[in-house]
Amino acid sequence: MAILRKDSVPETEAVSGYPEPWNLGRGFLSYRHITEAGGLTQFGAAVETLLPGKQSSQMHWEEHEDEFLYMLSGELTVVENGEETVIGPGDACCWKAGVPVAHCLRNHGDRPATYLIVGSRVPHNICHYPGLDLLATSEGFTHLDGTPYPTKGETE
Repeated sequence: MAILRKDSVPETEAVSGYPEPWNLGRGFLSYRHITEAGGLTQFGAAVETLLPGKQSSQMHWEEHEDEFLYMLSGELTVVENGEETVIGPGDACCWKAGVPVAHCLRNHGDRPATYLIVGSRVPHNICHYPGLDLLATSEGFTHLDGTPYPTKGETE
């Protein structure tokens, strides 16, 4: 058993892994990867903080992974298939694997928003990004036709 005290898990600045032109850069959110610190492997959980004026990810949905979010502080706008819903502390979101509800989080407020995010760790998952020429697979990011995006340092 691992007891993880408040603030004992280091905070990491997120760096977007999306290929160009979809990359979100850095400085949009930070996270504390709780399950990594605890050595768990079957699901992932992190406490994330999304900064004001920023977006968490590209709009996406997962083929094989469930996702769960629980708001801790602040306020977020959840965008699902173009519909926006504001959530606050105590609110939760569930995105079932295989249901094509594209979603992302936006912080339209003037202060950081913090939430617990949990997802299953399915090695063969495919993540879809509607409206973008982008898929995330276990082999990396590809175009919709399956052509891989170049990895860092490669040219297309």
